[in-house]
Amino acid sequence: LVLLTPPSCSVTTNGYLGLHFQVLKAFDYSSLWREQQQMYKLDIGWPKIPEYFNGQTFCVAVDSLHGLVYVGQRGDNVPKVLVFSEEGYFLYSWNDTIEMPHGIFVLNNATDSSIWITDVGTGKYGHTVKQYSPSGKLMQILGTPGNAGSSLIPLQFDQPAEIFVEESGDMYVVDGDGGMNNRLLKLS
Repeated sequence: LVLLTPPSCSVTTNGYLGLHFQVLKAFDYSSLWREQQQMYKLDIGWPKIPEYFNGQTFCVAVDSLHGLVYVGQRGDNVPKVLVFSEEGYFLYSWNDTIEMPHGIFVLNNATDSSIWITDVGTGKYGHTVKQYSPSGKLMQILGTPGNAGSSLIPLQFDQPAEIFVEESGDMYVVDGDGGMNNRLLKLS
């Protein structure tokens, strides 16, 4: 990086304007990068078989209690949720009731183990927040599948984007990824 002072001006004998810059300080910021300790290292062997990613990967959540990694992906004729072991081995997938996953959250507490997924699709499954068992069984749907809502109907989503669920069961939903709703809801 080179810092320059504002130019001083002079007019040459043939009428041209001359600008003169003075170099104040030169500093090599790249040396800072070399001095920092590396915090992460790419695991090129994860996943073990990357060919399972045949859609657009969009979200990830880790169930550290059970050693599972859930990945949401988009696309036609692709499994919408892929499940891997933490070591990177593909275990299973599901595709039945998700159109376009956007956000994913794993809830593990003394009474519940579930996966929550927001669906921003605009087709027959979209505009919803869904709860699944760890094996992919649909347990609950919030919102009316296929119907975009407005803020006039509190529990009718319009492309819900993200979700966070507390151990108490209270949840926060960001609703309105490109839709009419632009809000954060707390559900108790």
